[in-house]
Parts: sequence; structure tokens; C-alpha cells
Amino acid sequence: MAGPSEYQIALLITLGTVGMLLLAIAIVLFMVFYQKKMIQEELKRQQLELIYQQKMMESALESQEQERRRLAGELHDSIGAMLSTIRVGIITIARQLPDPESLNQSKKMLDDTISSVRAISRELMPSTLEKFGFTHAVKEVCERFQETSLLPIHCIEVGEVRSFEKSRELMLFRIVQELLNNAMKHAKASIIQVTLTGSDSLSVCVEDDGVGYDPDVIKGSVQNGKGLGLFNIENRARVLGATVIFDKERVIGSKITLVVPYEKV
Repeated sequence: MAGPSEYQIALLITLGTVGMLLLAIAIVLFMVFYQKKMIQEELKRQQLELIYQQKMMESALESQEQERRRLAGELHDSIGAMLSTIRVGIITIARQLPDPESLNQSKKMLDDTISSVRAISRELMPSTLEKFGFTHAVKEVCERFQETSLLPIHCIEVGEVRSFEKSRELMLFRIVQELLNNAMKHAKASIIQVTLTGSDSLSVCVEDDGVGYDPDVIKGSVQNGKGLGLFNIENRARVLGATVIFDKERVIGSKITLVVPYEKV
């Protein structure tokens, strides 16, 4: 009787041990599966959050452009038209005066004001971009910056720069504007060069021979309103799926390159 009893006890112990092992394995598998699912859910949540942030950023940028478009229209159609009417009135009055040249100064000031209004309107919403595309608009803005700053600004096109969707071209154009502003404000350059290179992707490079500037330092002073331009550049680049490269190893001047994959634009 002792033999079978010991055998039964050993069998029960074995079965209990196997059962405990199976239960432990089941618990481990459940924990692994649960953690994997939690990681997947977290990644999904982060992806949805990134998509939401992307959409919010796109909406904010689009709202800015709509407001600029509205202001440009108001300046051109309302204020510009009224100033032109006043100019005609001044010319009419001058013809009736014994000394018409007495109003020349007022007429000149009015002409300068009309030119300024037109320039601001073009700055807010470049008509060249709408009519002729990104490359022509960049060349025009380089010419305009050169006229106002008296700095030589060269625009070079290498390869074939393909056209993009207009809303994307406008974002690219805003980035170029901001890069030129930074080169003049922070780099203290005497010459600026903009190179547009079209190949598998679009490369926009803005470089100068100035003292250069540290983008991290400028972005660090955003509370004082000084680093907003660089943040706007990076935000627009993120929406475009582009990469902004700051050449921090450059000894003389500054060099910033924007690389935009065509399939992302």
C-alpha cells in the first residue's frame, strides 16, 4: 500500500508543479501581451497627437495667410484706391493755383506713401507667386530686398526646380523671406546668396559672409520676440515634411539649408 500512495503523491506534486509552471507562463505571456498592447496604444496615442498638432499647425498657418491676404486686399483696393484719388485731387488743385509747384512736396510724399502701401501689399501676398510660381517669386523678393537694403543678393537656380501646390509654395516662400530677414538682421552680411537646387528633392540654401549667428541663442530669446522667426521657419518646415540644416561649423558667415522632398510637398 505504501508504494502506490507515494506514487500518487509524486504524481500530484508533478502535476501541481506543471500546473504552476503553466500558470506562471500564462501570467508572463499575459503581461507581455498586455505591455505590448499598452505600448501600441501609447504609440497610437502619440501618433494621433502628432497628427492633431500637425493639423492645428496647418490651420494656424493657413489662418495667418488668409489674414495677410485680406489685409493685402484692403491695402490695395481700399487704401491704395483712396490715396490714388487724393493724388488726382492734388494734381487738379495744383493746376488751379498760381504756383503749382507749391504742392510738389505734398505730391511727392503722397507718391512715396502709395509706393509703400503697394510694397506692403506685395509683401503680405506676393502676386508673382500666384502668377509665375516659386522660383520667380524668390528671384523677385531677392531683388526687392537688394533695393531696400542696398546689399548684393544673388539668386542662383541649379537644375530643374519643379512647381508645387500653391499653398506649399507659399510656405516655402515665407521661409525664404524669413531667412533673408535673419541674414540682414543678425548676420550683418555684406553679400547674400540664395541657391535653389532641384534634383530628387528641393534644396533652398541661404548663405552670407557676415558674422553669423547661433540659432539656439536666438531661439532662446523668443520671450523677447527675437526668436519667433526661427520658430516660424521650423514650424513651416515641419508641415512641409522638410529638414532645416544650420551649418554651425561655418567659420565665416552663416549658411542655412532647407531640404524638401518632392513627394512630401
